[in-house]
Amino acid sequence: MIGVGRISGRQSESERPLTKEEKKRRRRMPLFLFGFVRPHLTLFAVGLSLLFAANLVFLAFPLLMGRLVDELTGEGEWILDGVGNISLALLVILAVRALLSFGQTYAFGTVSNRVARAIRGELYSRLLMLPVAYFDIHRTGELLSRLSNDVGQLEHALSDMLAQLVRQLVVLAFGLAIVFVLTPQLSLFMLAIVPAVALATLRLGRTIRRRSRELQDLLAESTTIAEESLSGISIVKSFAAEPYEIGRFDGALGSVLDKALDTIRFKAGLGSAIGFFVMGTLVVVIWFGAGLVESGALAVGDLVSFVIYTGFIGGSVAGLGGLITRLQRVLGATERVVELLQLDPEPGRLTTPEGNHPPIPKLNDSLMFEDVTFAYPSRPDITVLERIDLSIRVGERLALVGPSGSGKSTLIRLLLRFYEPNAGRIVRDGLDIKALDLQRYRERFAVVPQDVMLFGGTIEENIRYGRPAASSDEVYEAARAAHVLEFADRLPDRLQTVVGERGIQLSGGQRQRVAVARAILRDPEVLLLDEATSSLDAESEKYVQGALARLMQERTSIVIAHRLATVQAADRIVVLEAGRIVECGTHAELISGSDGLYKRLVTMQNLGDLA
Repeated sequence: MIGVGRISGRQSESERPLTKEEKKRRRRMPLFLFGFVRPHLTLFAVGLSLLFAANLVFLAFPLLMGRLVDELTGEGEWILDGVGNISLALLVILAVRALLSFGQTYAFGTVSNRVARAIRGELYSRLLMLPVAYFDIHRTGELLSRLSNDVGQLEHALSDMLAQLVRQLVVLAFGLAIVFVLTPQLSLFMLAIVPAVALATLRLGRTIRRRSRELQDLLAESTTIAEESLSGISIVKSFAAEPYEIGRFDGALGSVLDKALDTIRFKAGLGSAIGFFVMGTLVVVIWFGAGLVESGALAVGDLVSFVIYTGFIGGSVAGLGGLITRLQRVLGATERVVELLQLDPEPGRLTTPEGNHPPIPKLNDSLMFEDVTFAYPSRPDITVLERIDLSIRVGERLALVGPSGSGKSTLIRLLLRFYEPNAGRIVRDGLDIKALDLQRYRERFAVVPQDVMLFGGTIEENIRYGRPAASSDEVYEAARAAHVLEFADRLPDRLQTVVGERGIQLSGGQRQRVAVARAILRDPEVLLLDEATSSLDAESEKYVQGALARLMQERTSIVIAHRLATVQAADRIVVLEAGRIVECGTHAELISGSDGLYKRLVTMQNLGDLA
């Protein structure tokens, strides 16, 4: 039911009228995509030229067939005589067309693959540069569908559909010109085909485009459900929720199937109607032409040529109808890709190359929150932090404590500029952090979270993530300092051991030590510890705490902890409740004062009431 509700909402969204901004973006879409084709414009032009030539050459085939029939019946004379010569000319035409077709297929295929690679690379880069708030409201599976399925459709359009479109247009235009020259008395029948079918196709194009976009949305929804279930497979199995997830995915697939079948019925009805109209008209043309042959007003060969040309033209018209239908589906997918590519990156992120980012001076004084108020963009009616004033001095070990939901982790997210405050500001040595280059600013931090995220490579690769340019000796030293070697050396491949997706091959304590090694290698100005040891067993915690203690020496550190025994040695403890700072001081000061929140929490934990 969860998935179905979301799907229904997405369907109604796609049916709403377009805003002015959306209409403007749609008009800019061809020019935007042309930017990806421009580097390959020469090869693209070669492909178009070969395609154009191949179809022009093939248009001589019906003419030669007509001459072959005239040669057999003994009617008329032509520049080539004899069945053998004409047949040889037909084979030459087919061979030349085959060579030209090979060239144009190779050219378009090369361009489409290069363009798809460029778009995927640009789209992936743009996704990584988007604000964290964007990912709060867009699920991973949906974005992966844009990256794979939608770009794949665009690639297919460039490699195959564009060639088909040009082919159909060339055959239609030149075929009509030829038949009007050869048999003007029969050509009037062609006027009954082209305008009617073309008009019907254009009128139905918008409907097909809307249906295709809805189908892509539903497919993305099903991909999202599968991605979520597979990523959280341990949770699914621990709750024996396989039937629920299967039902959820099946419901999404059912919606995809219903929409696909509805679209197929629509396309099938349209294609059948166009096909019947075209072929029925062709039958009438043949009947009328046969009467002209009987009266001597038309040669048999001209009738044969006309019939073949008419078949080409009718096939092109019918093909254009189906092709435009498919193009509408591609446009629906392309719109999604272009929308993502045109989104603005995080504020403060420069687009200059890596080496051109301006340096940030070393932190000399403090980081300060000045009257900061914040609510998450996805929940704007709920204030998470309210009028926070907090100074973090250089070299200070600051602890943030308080009940769940009091805003501790949110302070770190704001400090990392994952979000921007709704009011107030954060300053670094007196300078608003909004004025700093985001890339260089974040390089001054290292985070050790509670739920460590490891990538699916080796232990060394995950440690090196803290500083990719580090030497092997530096990685080894960081692993030694974080006690990673104590378990890695027992593994067959040591630091080259593959940790599996999200580090599943390692225990929680081992993953935590790898995260500490990553932070050590980074050698940050400011260390952020978000419940870094709360879920560890006693032995793992001993190792991790020892590594963290060395890492925090003479370094600005911000520690979030629920287990208050881990923060007693902090230089200052800040207590938050409901998004406000309610207490601040050392452990001794807070415990010896009045009966405040910190003292109550310590008392409860000493009594064992809180974990």
